[in-house]
Amino acid sequence: MNLEELGNAIKSYRSRLGFTQGDLAAALQVSPQAVSKWERGENAPDIALLPQISEVLGASIDTLLGAHYREKRVLEATVLFADMAGFGSLSRSLSPADLAIALNSFFYPLGEHIIARDGLVIKYIGDEVLAIFLGACQRERALNAAFACREASPRPLRISLSTGLVWMGSLGHPLSACPDVLGPAVNIASTLHEWMKEKLDAGGEHHERVIAATGSTVELLAGTLELGIREERTTWCAEGKFMVYEVKGPKKEG
Repeated sequence: MNLEELGNAIKSYRSRLGFTQGDLAAALQVSPQAVSKWERGENAPDIALLPQISEVLGASIDTLLGAHYREKRVLEATVLFADMAGFGSLSRSLSPADLAIALNSFFYPLGEHIIARDGLVIKYIGDEVLAIFLGACQRERALNAAFACREASPRPLRISLSTGLVWMGSLGHPLSACPDVLGPAVNIASTLHEWMKEKLDAGGEHHERVIAATGSTVELLAGTLELGIREERTTWCAEGKFMVYEVKGPKKEG
């Protein structure tokens, strides 16, 4: 194994995705210093990490090690999608400068809690945040991030979670391309906000901070969660029916 070539390959594919060394470290749950040493060719990642590095970077192990096969950028992820409840009325009542301050105060604690649980914040659009969690225990980390975001948010919000295969890569003109994720899991997470408005928002203050998730995210962990309203749904972006759950929080002991 040529450490310099491996390091250059990791750096190249990381840069194509628009990720920092810290982003890659978070996705792999290693230290940024470890990624830095790999890219400088000072040492190699543990062989057990190579499949996960391959998934995150969208390059086959053979490609990373010097062979050249078709890239793959599809991997399992848990998608977290959040937005601010009541953003429309807020945007009409504030000047653009004051609205930017309000949005930054909303985004900051969400970003902190997502990053603290090794999630990757992909992008912000208006009042919306899109993040993903990769690798081991991704569902648990995403749910814990959602609970923490709900408690820390200075404003009412909605958070939705969905787990499935996503494509991860860089989109846009090369001079302004940004990392992005695509796939049914992303689309479903965004459509859950409409379900929350239909089913939950009518409850008033009790429902100002709502979390919803698909069965793909919560059913393996149902014994550890307090679940509320549930419904079988269909949507334009998924084939067949799927279950949606209101997630109230971790199940209390005793």
